Amino acid sequence: MAALRHRGQRRYHQFRHGLGHFLDHQRGVDHKHRRRSSSSVPADGSPRQKARPRDGATRAARRRRWAWLWIGLGIVVVILVAVGLLAWNAYRSLERAKSSLEEARSAVSGITDNPNTLLSADGRAGAVKTLRQVAADAAAARANLTGSAGLSTLGRLPFADTQRDGALTLVDDLETTARTGTALITRVNDLVSASSGTTVALPQLKALQQEVARAAHTLAPLAKPVGGLISPLASAQATFDREDAKVVRLLHQGTAVLSYALPFLGADGPRTYLLAGENNAEMRDQGAVLSVAELTATDGTFSMATAESIGTLPLKTPAPVAVPAGTQQIFGPLQPTRVWQSTNATATFPWSGLDMQAMYGQAAVRHVDGVIGVDVPALASLLKLTGPVTVPGIGKPISATNVTPVLLNQLYQGYPAGPQTVRHDDISAVARAAVDKMKTEHVDLAALAKALATDVAGRHLLVWDETPSYERTLVHAGASGAVDTTDPTRTFHVAVESATAAKLDYFVHVNLRMDVTLQDQGTAVVYTYVTIINDAPAGQKSSYQLGPDGVNTSVPGQYAARVLLWSPRGSQAAGGVDESGLVVNETAASVLPQQRQTVLFKTTIPHAVRNGRLDLHLVPQPTLSPASLTVNIAAGPDWTLGGPRRVTRAVNKAFTLSWTATRH
Repeated sequence: MAALRHRGQRRYHQFRHGLGHFLDHQRGVDHKHRRRSSSSVPADGSPRQKARPRDGATRAARRRRWAWLWIGLGIVVVILVAVGLLAWNAYRSLERAKSSLEEARSAVSGITDNPNTLLSADGRAGAVKTLRQVAADAAAARANLTGSAGLSTLGRLPFADTQRDGALTLVDDLETTARTGTALITRVNDLVSASSGTTVALPQLKALQQEVARAAHTLAPLAKPVGGLISPLASAQATFDREDAKVVRLLHQGTAVLSYALPFLGADGPRTYLLAGENNAEMRDQGAVLSVAELTATDGTFSMATAESIGTLPLKTPAPVAVPAGTQQIFGPLQPTRVWQSTNATATFPWSGLDMQAMYGQAAVRHVDGVIGVDVPALASLLKLTGPVTVPGIGKPISATNVTPVLLNQLYQGYPAGPQTVRHDDISAVARAAVDKMKTEHVDLAALAKALATDVAGRHLLVWDETPSYERTLVHAGASGAVDTTDPTRTFHVAVESATAAKLDYFVHVNLRMDVTLQDQGTAVVYTYVTIINDAPAGQKSSYQLGPDGVNTSVPGQYAARVLLWSPRGSQAAGGVDESGLVVNETAASVLPQQRQTVLFKTTIPHAVRNGRLDLHLVPQPTLSPASLTVNIAAGPDWTLGGPRRVTRAVNKAFTLSWTATRH
């Protein structure tokens, strides 16, 4: 019986052991581990024995595993140390290259931030020295980048090679720019050295034109996408590209202007221009034309004939010039094809030049190839270069500092009201004296070009040429005086024109305020406030300078004005007329001395936002004192504007104001 019970217990343990093995197998547990960890007794009921110690083979395998682990860790440490050393070497190389590039950038900024240093021989010599140092700094940066073991090794990695190549490209571009700038300045020096007085060396001028064109061709490909580069390298490349694109545009424009300068100076045969003196004390869109003189250029040498008052060039009948419909509607009553003072009441000098050419041909029976409008601020710029001049009929030397008060104020004082047969305008006479002085006084051509460019920007110097291709160059360069050449669908131009027989604009100042609202449908509504400030002395006697004329004014010093606003092409303005490529509105103002008056215009611009931007382009009137402008901008609830809500600046040259505009 006992044996039977013992056999039953043994079978029960065997069954239990088999069931545990089956369940453990289903759960993924190692059967041997189950047996080792089980507290059950063996099948025969004997006590469980302790595990035997590991044998020698197991211990050897364990030692090998640990050995390989330490070897692997050692290799990793060696690799990390090597990479660290290479990275440190690369970092030091980049820092040295960065230092060289920073020195180069600082040197270039010294030139670009102070362009007036290029207006003298010493300044240009210093600029050449600086640019050569820039090239040397770029070469040093390249040596650091290419001679670095760290950069050479790490530069083989896909990401690192992009950064290394980007840095090298930036260095090469900087060196190319430095060499190009040096070549340009060298050509300018050649031209200045070979020219003298009123003679410009045409071969050197041609060489400069070719060098400018070559520079544009060289620098144009340097601007490139910055994809794949990281900051600050991407930022540096983007900055370089922006400046490069700006320089290339200027070089292309310079090429065109120099191409025009050659025939202008008589390279293809003699050329004659009518120089029209524009008087800023009697404003039209520019100063009223009161005197003229002929300027002739032959083989690079230019000279001026004696100035004539327009009183010696009367027209009994209008000159045969077609007048555009809008110009006729607004300015026709002023007889712009017969009365010299009315030729530039319109804002488009290209038509005024054509008109004056025809009027001069009819009055003087002489043909001119073009017309140059020059006012007193432009004369002041020229006199800064030539020094004082002497003009018959004026009892003192005329200089840059006194030309404005003498010509536009002092010469009128003491003249009674009435006919001025003994008085003549001296603006063209001063211009002729300045040109004559250039024959004996050295004037740096680079400084002269800079002065002329500044006067062109302020519309104090305007040129019209009868040759269509030359006129297109002038329009593109902004020297034609046209107001619709840059973004005419967003251009505004304000002119305050004298409507009295007096010389009061010397005392007149203009403040402009534009309140702009971007409405929900994307229409911009612009309210333009024009404030006329009359600083003429009060309580004076009647005079030629102060009036009154008995027609539009009745008090000495009273200023009568025609106030005109040219709004963007395609805009809506009550009573607006298409003229000068824009839409013009006119109103009248009458301001007593020591008083001010404001007039208001409303302009509506449909679909004002383009490509996420709202732009306003302003073109100046070339007055003695530039108008001051304040622009306030607001938007409806459907729009978010990016940019200042108020802008204040002087309207001394054409410029564009821009805001980002995002619709919700």
